Amino acid sequence: SGFMSGSGVSGPQCSNPAMSIIGAEDEDFENDLNEVSAENSDRSNTFNHIEQLKSRPTHLLVFLQHVILQFDPAPLLCYLHAELFKNLSAKETKKQFGDFYTTFLDKGAVLKVAVPAHVNSELDRSRLDVLTDDIQKRFVQDIQSVQVAEVAKQLEDFRQKRMMGMTLSEAELNDVDSHYPTDRVPTDMKEKSVAENLLEKMSETHCSSCSEVIPLAPHSFFSPEGLSFAPDPGHSPTSPFPQVEEVDPRLQEFESDPPNWRELASPEALSKLTKKETKMQEVINELFTTEHAHVRMLSVLQVIFVRPLEREELLTSTELAAVFPNLDEITEMHSNFYESLKKQRLDNNFIVKSISTTVLNRFGGTEGEWFQKLTARFCSHQSWALDQIKTRQKRDPRFNIFIQEAESKPQCRRLQLKDIIPIEMQRLTKYPLLLENIAKNTEDLTEKAAIEKSAECCRKILNHVNEEVKVMENLLTLREYQRKLDTSGLKPSNELYSEYRNIDLTQKKMLYEGPLIWKVTKEKAVEVQCVLLADLLVLLQKQDDKMVVKCHSKSNIAAQDGKLMLSPIIKLDSVFLRDVATDRKAFYVIFTWESGAQIYELVAQSSLLWSLTAVGRKDLRNLSVPHRGCRSLPLKELLSAVTVCCMGWEMLSIRDDSLAAVLLSLTTSTGSKGHPRTELALRITLFSLFLSPAEMLPPQQTTP
Repeated sequence: SGFMSGSGVSGPQCSNPAMSIIGAEDEDFENDLNEVSAENSDRSNTFNHIEQLKSRPTHLLVFLQHVILQFDPAPLLCYLHAELFKNLSAKETKKQFGDFYTTFLDKGAVLKVAVPAHVNSELDRSRLDVLTDDIQKRFVQDIQSVQVAEVAKQLEDFRQKRMMGMTLSEAELNDVDSHYPTDRVPTDMKEKSVAENLLEKMSETHCSSCSEVIPLAPHSFFSPEGLSFAPDPGHSPTSPFPQVEEVDPRLQEFESDPPNWRELASPEALSKLTKKETKMQEVINELFTTEHAHVRMLSVLQVIFVRPLEREELLTSTELAAVFPNLDEITEMHSNFYESLKKQRLDNNFIVKSISTTVLNRFGGTEGEWFQKLTARFCSHQSWALDQIKTRQKRDPRFNIFIQEAESKPQCRRLQLKDIIPIEMQRLTKYPLLLENIAKNTEDLTEKAAIEKSAECCRKILNHVNEEVKVMENLLTLREYQRKLDTSGLKPSNELYSEYRNIDLTQKKMLYEGPLIWKVTKEKAVEVQCVLLADLLVLLQKQDDKMVVKCHSKSNIAAQDGKLMLSPIIKLDSVFLRDVATDRKAFYVIFTWESGAQIYELVAQSSLLWSLTAVGRKDLRNLSVPHRGCRSLPLKELLSAVTVCCMGWEMLSIRDDSLAAVLLSLTTSTGSKGHPRTELALRITLFSLFLSPAEMLPPQQTTP
């Protein structure tokens, strides 16, 4: 869900906090791309040349991500692999050159690149094994030099897109660039940490080949470890699918990228544009070209995957409708929107004066509601769809061969099916950014208001889809928990036994789930999976392939007679939440019910998990009974409840927690649990858990 909201590990961040996509207040468009602060200028210089970029792993990862999604990545990948040869021994060079040839130079290479004529001639008349390592290295360097021009063009495109705020992972770049090196966290360590996290995110959300290309740290980037020259799967001569290529008119039309608006508009019309109008046309052109690319990928999904799967009877029409819900309708809607934008360009000689009607018709009113409904269903099913495809590939060799062959087709541009399915969600995140920046550069107030309204409609659609995705992912998680659930650990003597022995988690609404440590006593700590539902907190223990709901006792005596057991299922209608003063990663959950009360101490396993758990703790606080409600309880009743909550003086004295520490420091040396100062200490300590200092005494009572 983080991905879908535009932040965190599950999403891409397309906004540039350092500069707007296109700023409305700027006066000069050309200078807008160059007039930045000295600090930002130094940062952007990293992307001026590949020689500067290759020593910065995080920056190189971001650039590679851009190239994979926008261009043919073969020249850049070839350049990076060629760089490795500079530090290889003679033996390693001969070993790696064969893989290099197969991947980049062979006539059937998946990542075929341009090769100098003299190298081609020599390779055609010589066997690879007879070439000396010096000749092999020289050939590799010559081939690398040829790729520099194409990589430079890709860098230029990246710099322009970054200035417009249309590149991904800007937050990671800012994190590295703004880091102040210290002895504890030097620059290299920071770079490695950010690059590792970014690579993991890219592997989950984009092309998996990234993880095979980019090592993770400056000192190891150009070493042979971790290098993989494995080409993408191709068409097998013994394939069971001698398919006749389906010719789709739409896919053929979208194979070539549309020309830039500046190339099509007349020079006279261009010269009359103000700088603000020029900026507006740039963003409108970006909306048009990215919509073109999106319709193309949706068509690839239809033509290369869905239709052949049904034709080859690998999936039934019902199964396809479940895995790719509403794909035809969504493709048609995006195609119609693209045609509307295209008509606007043609009718206005490629300088669009007004776009508000077109975008408002797409995202507003009943059309917008229908678009929201279809996209929400498609996007919410994508996690389930990816899981189904992965499972089917493992189980059905014929299905697996088909997917591999389909992914190897040139129309896929080296993207795998798992990279193509999330494109609709990715597209939804871009609409608000583009429309907001068109509005910023629109001078007509009526037109500006209509475009801003369209942007707001896009944000509502995106928020709704995000919520639907979260609901579906939570449901899938609960189904998995329910499948593994084992309630045999509930004690029949426990009052919740009859109510929850047949609990169905899938009928609940999940708010949070994650690992915690349940400190039952000082000596006993249990690793649990915390599942926060709308009305329950469930603590599950993993045992083999099961998730066990198991009661625990704070003493051996209680365990023997089945009394005073801590239930792993906690009702939230009578719960208080408090942080543990002596442990920043821990918090108390205090549960009261008719026959008593119980204290649970839960601890995050690391500082990172503690930060993530904050989401769950916030939800838990929102669901829990407000602590100020304790004021309405009579003093005698409250003291009785908290006394039971502490399980008596004996239980407190054997626990090394903050409650026991405070009580021991305030009570007399006799240790008598009936001593007045003991009762006063108990009152002060437990009242401080529930009440603020001003509320610690009942009304009309003064402090002695």
